Amino acid sequence: MNERFRIYAAIALTSVLVVAGGLFFIGHSSASSAPPVDQIKPLHPGAKATVALAPPKAAMTKAKAGAKKTLARRPAVIAGVPTPLVEALKRHSVVVLALVAPKSEVDSLTLAEAKAGAATAHAGFATIDVGNNAQVEALSALVGTSADAQNRLLDDPAVLVFQKPQALYVRLNGYVDADTVEQAAVNAAQLSTAR
Repeated sequence: MNERFRIYAAIALTSVLVVAGGLFFIGHSSASSAPPVDQIKPLHPGAKATVALAPPKAAMTKAKAGAKKTLARRPAVIAGVPTPLVEALKRHSVVVLALVAPKSEVDSLTLAEAKAGAATAHAGFATIDVGNNAQVEALSALVGTSADAQNRLLDDPAVLVFQKPQALYVRLNGYVDADTVEQAAVNAAQLSTAR
C-alpha cells in the first residue's frame, strides 16, 4: 500500500474513534447525571380516585344566555344621566367618573389612578367607555349645562368629580394621578357636607 493511503486511513480511523467515544461519553454522562425518578405512592392506597366531571354544555350555555339577557336589559342612560354615574350616586354623595378609551395606554393609567384616588377618598367610582355613544352623549348633555365653557366639551382621558344629585364639581383633563383625584374628591365631599 501507498504510504499516503496508510496516513489517511489512520487519521480517518482516529477521527471515527474520537467522535464515537465523545458520543458514548455524552450519552452516558447525561443519563447518569439525571436524578432517578421516584415512584409516586398514593396517600390512601385503598381509596379510588374520583374525577369531577364538567357540567353539561347545555346548562352552561343557558346560564350564559341568561347573563347576556340580563346585561342587555340594563339601559345605558337613566333619565338623561349615564347609568354607571346614576348607580354610583345612589350609594355615594361624591363620585369620581373616569372617561376613557380602554385600549389606550394613557387612558388605562388614568383609569387606575382615578380608581385608586376615589378609593382613598372613600368616594364612589364609575367609568364610561368613549365607545358607548349613548353614555357619552348623556354625559355631554349633563356637562354641557356647566357654566364653565371649558367643561362643555368631552375628550379622553378625563376624570370628572360629581356631587349628589348629579352636579359636576370639577373636571380634570388628561392624565391625572391618584393624589390629585383624592384631593378633588375630598374637597367635593367637604363642600357637599357644608351645604
